[in-house]
Parts: sequence; structure tokens; C-alpha cells
Amino acid sequence: MILNRMIKNEKQYKISKKRLNELVERINATKYSGNHNSLKLKMLTAPLEGIKKEMEKEIAEYEKLKANKSIILKERSLAEVPNIIIEYKIAHNLTHKDFSKLLGIKEQQLQRYESDGFKTVSFQNLMKFINLINLDLKVKETVIKPKRKLRTAQNKSFSHA
Repeated sequence: MILNRMIKNEKQYKISKKRLNELVERINATKYSGNHNSLKLKMLTAPLEGIKKEMEKEIAEYEKLKANKSIILKERSLAEVPNIIIEYKIAHNLTHKDFSKLLGIKEQQLQRYESDGFKTVSFQNLMKFINLINLDLKVKETVIKPKRKLRTAQNKSFSHA
């Protein structure tokens, strides 16, 4: 099973559509190859069908974002903010050039940020991007549980042999 990835731009969308068509052709060729052993056929096609289903889901999510201008984003964890930023770009049909201009960064920098899932963006810049696209982040009410007392180098006891 493929981990849920995200199509981030039109180029990836076109490549995904092409790969999906190739995969469907491969599945059909396998199914109609003359091999009538149903167990063997299932073993050959089941992994391909799983990949096909995942690709169809990714393509459908991208197409849905492209079609809708006003989207209500569902509640998600803070770790998914990078995907939300990309979803904003897709939903507003912004090119890398247009979106990078909106964010006040170079197009190549935006491409680097997207390719690594915005892991290298400073917190300050991430907050700037969130503000520029009017993303309203809220911390959901939660109980803060006390942590175990951390042992530091000062209160550790060392034994010498």
C-alpha cells in the first residue's frame, strides 16, 4: 500500500493521470492474458488494484481542490499545515510563480519547500505564509498532562568503576 501522497501541482497531476492509464492497461493485460487460474490472477492484480485505488484517490483530491474556490478545511493536526498551504495554492489555481510572489519568496525556493514538505521553513516564515493566505489556525482545547520529571546531567548519578 502506498502512503497517502499529495499531488502538488499541474505537472504532477498530468504525470499521475498518465501513470494511472498505464497501470489500468497493465491490469487489463494481466486479466486478459489467457491465464484462467483465478488465484494466480488475484495474486498478480491485487497489488496493482491497490495502487490504482490510491492513485485514483490522489487524482480525485487534486481535481476536487481545483474545482472548488471556497473550501472548508477539516480539522487536522499541525503537522498537516504544509499540505494545507499546498491545497490553498491548488484551490486558487495559482502557479508556482504566482504563489511564490504572494508569499514573497523566489519560485525555486517555493519548489524546494514543497518538495521537502516545508520542513526547512523557519517558524517565522511559516507563520508569515499562514498569515498571507489568511489561514486561521486554532489550538483545540486539550488537557495538558504533566510529563515525567526529566533527568538532566546535573541530577544524574554516575558510577565510576
